[in-house]
Amino acid sequence: MKYWAKAACVLIGAGLVTVSPLRAQQAAAPAKPAGSRTVVDVRSDRIILMDVTRAGDRLITVGERGFALLSDDAGKTWKAVATPVDRTLTGIAFKDASTGVAVGHGGSVVRTEDGGKTWVHVPLEEAGPDSLLGVVNLGGDHFVAYGAFGLYFDSVDAGKTWQKHMVISEDFDRHISQVLAVGTSLFLVAESGTLARSDDGGTTWTALTSPYQGSFFGALLTTDGALLVFGMRGNVYRTTDLGATWQKVEVGTTASLAYGKQLADGRVLLVGNIGLLATSKDDGQTLELHWSPAHKGFAAVAEISGQVVLVGETGVTLLDPAWLTGETAAAAR
Repeated sequence: MKYWAKAACVLIGAGLVTVSPLRAQQAAAPAKPAGSRTVVDVRSDRIILMDVTRAGDRLITVGERGFALLSDDAGKTWKAVATPVDRTLTGIAFKDASTGVAVGHGGSVVRTEDGGKTWVHVPLEEAGPDSLLGVVNLGGDHFVAYGAFGLYFDSVDAGKTWQKHMVISEDFDRHISQVLAVGTSLFLVAESGTLARSDDGGTTWTALTSPYQGSFFGALLTTDGALLVFGMRGNVYRTTDLGATWQKVEVGTTASLAYGKQLADGRVLLVGNIGLLATSKDDGQTLELHWSPAHKGFAAVAEISGQVVLVGETGVTLLDPAWLTGETAAAAR
């Protein structure tokens, strides 16, 4: 079995993978020279992708076998690049158009200083065999990587070196799904209904009372200051007071949600299992259901030049924004 906690609702729901708690099955493989693997047969529609981000005017997505895919035309065409690792990469973040970090299974960390054209391996022995599930840039050279069994690492030199930190308590071992900045605080969501906030940059964390005891897979801060958390079985909750109180947002499905983004036109878009797309025009207070015709899971979303790009179980999907408003019948590929 493989461990896919990052966007697990997408891939498990598709029947492709299962989650294993056995760390012995996650033994890290040694990094390989990036040029030792062929990229000729890597297609953007035939690879499982786990995250996507912008690096200036470029889109970069990462996924299985340690590959990164680059697009300079708003997602129309993609070029595959082999990184020095062959484990699944689950998260990617950039500080600017050039410098970025990607993380993944087996404690994999790779970084680039040329917009994703080339990558170098960054050993992270303290992660052991456990998987990193995401990475976020908190401004400048400050990156945070997080993942399985409570892994939390901090870098202040753009990913060259990392320091391990404790989250909540020494025995905290929940899989961390996302860390994001909320004003001057950091907010964390994890499995088993775990919610936590740090007001000192991640040095210490305070557990928050959770409205749900199932796993959270993501969170989104809207431009109006509302915070949405979402995860298993279509559960979505909203707060406007940093988690002091929560309101449940009805979705109308038990399909799980993996990722959220606010689009340039102000709409909130949540995506997840079996092609689920849920949109909101009122800052997340209500959600409207849509489904991708392919009914395949989505793991992440990016937007560039008016184009909404989704990645997941079937690689890259280009979404016609008019499809979500009912002006056209189906999403484009």
